[in-house]
Amino acid sequence: MMLFNSRYEVGVFKSLGDNQELVIEVGQQEYTLTLSDDEMADVEQHLVNQENLLIPFDKKSKQLMLNTDPNYEEEDMEELMNISEGGDAHGQK
Repeated sequence: MMLFNSRYEVGVFKSLGDNQELVIEVGQQEYTLTLSDDEMADVEQHLVNQENLLIPFDKKSKQLMLNTDPNYEEEDMEELMNISEGGDAHGQK
């Protein structure tokens, strides 16, 4: 669990440019961050996991605080699909 204080705010995703530039709005201020390939993948994964356009942002270090852990729901569904496929192979449903 992440506790927020005056150093951290939630930014709103605005755009992702061709040059791997992420634009977010934090409060009344807009930030443009140039991301590495790994950071781009993390941002994409964070946005998919969160299913919204909010990104926690550290105003002091000017860094994103991303959650890239996979959703448990996706893992559970995958496991259920594998179990289902195994049951079909044995003539069960």
